[in-house]
Amino acid sequence: MQKIIKSVYIIGIGGISLSAIAVFLRKVGIKVYGSDICDSDMLQRLIKLGFSIKIGAAEEYVKLADAVIYTSAISIDNKDLLLAKKLGKKIFSRAEVLGLISKKYNTISVAGTHGKTTTTGMISNIFLVANKKPNIHIGGILNNIDSNVLLGDGHDLITEACEYKDSFLQLSSHISVVLNIQPDHLDYFKNLDNIFNSFQKFAQNTRKKGFLIYNFDDLLAKNIVCDCKKISFGLADGSDLIASNIKEYEKGRYSFDVKFHNETIGDIKLPCFGKHNIYNALASIAVGIASKIDFKDIKNGIESFRGIKRRFELIKQNEHQLIIHDYAHHPDEIRAVLETCKQLGYQKLVAVFQPHTYSRIKMLHEDFVKCFSGADEVWLVPIYPAREKKMKGVSSFMLCKDLRKNGQKARYFKNFELCRDTIKNNHDENIVFIIIGAGDIEKLAYMLK
Repeated sequence: MQKIIKSVYIIGIGGISLSAIAVFLRKVGIKVYGSDICDSDMLQRLIKLGFSIKIGAAEEYVKLADAVIYTSAISIDNKDLLLAKKLGKKIFSRAEVLGLISKKYNTISVAGTHGKTTTTGMISNIFLVANKKPNIHIGGILNNIDSNVLLGDGHDLITEACEYKDSFLQLSSHISVVLNIQPDHLDYFKNLDNIFNSFQKFAQNTRKKGFLIYNFDDLLAKNIVCDCKKISFGLADGSDLIASNIKEYEKGRYSFDVKFHNETIGDIKLPCFGKHNIYNALASIAVGIASKIDFKDIKNGIESFRGIKRRFELIKQNEHQLIIHDYAHHPDEIRAVLETCKQLGYQKLVAVFQPHTYSRIKMLHEDFVKCFSGADEVWLVPIYPAREKKMKGVSSFMLCKDLRKNGQKARYFKNFELCRDTIKNNHDENIVFIIIGAGDIEKLAYMLK
C-alpha cells in the first residue's frame, strides 16, 4: 500500500480499530490525517503521538491525502466521503486496510459473536510473555500494554476479526479462531444461516498451512468445514483441548486442568472473573499450541493477563457497594456477566443497561426481555444509536415496559445524570451495580469513580 500511497485521511480515526490502524500505517511511513465527530480519550492519545486530527468535517485533509479510509459507522452521505469520491481519491474501508495489513504477517484472527476482545488480549499476552514481539490490534485497551495497539519486531499480528458486514472476510489468516456463532447484527445478516455462512467463508480463508481453532461445544462452530489443520476446544468429550477438574478457587474465579489429546499438559488459574472465560482461555491455549509456544509461557501469559478496559472493569468498591462496568450488549453476553456478578456473593444485583442500536433491540427483543432474569432490578437509559436513525416503537422506555410485563423490576432514566444521582444516593448494603453496554455508557461508569 505504501508503494503507491504516501498519505491517508481517516474518517473516524477515534474508533478503537481505526486508531490502531493509524499507528500501523505510520509505522510503514505513511502520513496520516484524521477526524472524528467528537473529542475522546482515544483522540487525545493520538494527538499526543503527533497525529494531525480535526473534530468534524476536514475538507483540507481530503484534498491533501492520496487516499481516504472510512469507518462503517459513518453515513453514506458523509461530506468528506462524498468529496473524496468527487475528487477521485482512492477510498478504502477499515476492513480493506486491515486485510492489506494482515497479508504482511503470520496473522492470528479472533472471531466470534462474543469474547473476541478478551481472547485477543489473552493471546497477545501469551506472545508477549514468550518474547515473540507480536504486533497487536485489539478492540479495547489491553491493560498489560495500556493500549489497543502494539508494534512489535516479530512476524505475528494478533487481531480481532469483526463479522459485521462480512468485514473479517478481508483478512488473510494463518490462524483463525471461532469462539462462538450466535444471532447478532441482524440488521445486516437477517438470519442465522447467513451468519453461519459468513463464518464458514472466514474459516475457508485460512491459509492452507494454517490452523482453524474452534469451539467444539458450540453447535454451529463445530460444523465449520475448511482445508487447513484444526484444533477444537471445549468442555465436552471429543474435543482436542479440554478443561477438566474445574474449580472455583475464589468467588467468581476458576482454575482447571488442561488436557490435549487426552493427556494432561498443565493447569491454569484464571485471573479474570467468570466461568465463560474458561472458553476464552482454551482458545488462547490452542493458539499457543498451534504456534509451538511452550506451555509454561502459555500458562504465565494467561495468569498474568490483566484484563481489558470495559470488560468486567472494577469502578468502585467499599464495604457496602460494588460497581462494575462491562461492554456486554448482546443477550448472551448479558446473561454471562450477570451470572458472574451473582457468583460474587452480594445480596442484591442491579443491572444498568444502555441498549446498543435500535435494530439489535428490535430483532432480539424477546431475548432482551428474558436475559436479565439474573438481576434483581434493571435500570435503563436511552438507546445508543451508533450508525442508526430512530426506529418507531423501539426505545429503552418500551423495553422497560416489556421487562415489567415479564415480571422484572425495571426503571427508566432519561439521562446519565439522573441515573448517577440515584446510584450515589442508594443506601442499600451488600449491593452490586453492573453498568453494561457498548455505547458511551462508560461515561456514566466513570462519573461514579
